[in-house]
Amino acid sequence: MLPVKILVLFAALGCQALVPDPTTTICPSTPKDSNFGDDSLCPNFQELSGVIEVNTLAELIQGHSQCDAKFRKAMSYYQTKRFQLVIQELQQSEAYVTLLRDLRSAGVDTSDIDNIMDIFECLDQPWPTTQQPPYSNKTCDCKQLRGRNFVGDLLAAMPNQEVHSYTAEARAKHNNFGLFADTISSPAFQSRLRTNMLKRDAMRPLRVLRRYGWNVPEMLSAAVSILSW
Repeated sequence: MLPVKILVLFAALGCQALVPDPTTTICPSTPKDSNFGDDSLCPNFQELSGVIEVNTLAELIQGHSQCDAKFRKAMSYYQTKRFQLVIQELQQSEAYVTLLRDLRSAGVDTSDIDNIMDIFECLDQPWPTTQQPPYSNKTCDCKQLRGRNFVGDLLAAMPNQEVHSYTAEARAKHNNFGLFADTISSPAFQSRLRTNMLKRDAMRPLRVLRRYGWNVPEMLSAAVSILSW
């Protein structure tokens, strides 16, 4: 299930997966390169999440909403105060504190991700009031989704070349997003984060999140995969 890719990482995965009610709200795509090179990470996250074709993404959300109980459970949990409390606990863990410290040491401006809930707010954008969400009324064939999960389907739907071009240009320019991508995808960073996620202060909130469909390690792996394209 997509949700949490950690928090900073979800970012790379796409806001639409965080939308609690797919019948009324979807992230609009941001005009390509409109904020490219901006020091803040939020505009880059929005643009990267916007590379997926809107109708394709809408069908993915609709399909998993109808056929994937874990997806529905995670989206329902996202709307609760308990979710915010667990996220705050995870934010105070050594894993997240160290994650931010490593990014800052690499020269990344982390102001947009210092608070995990700010990442959700950055990505959870309302569909323009002048447009209707591109959802069809057809019933999904749940047999086609058997054995699949939202994260895998989302990765398959992302245009690899477009994502690669976006991150490669950022890396070449050594801008804030480029530094972020380089740091997040480095083996040393990933190893340190995995180790810290096994510590008690992170394990408890991670277990709670997983119980409600938010598999952070899986989402983290997917985000790193995207940034490595």
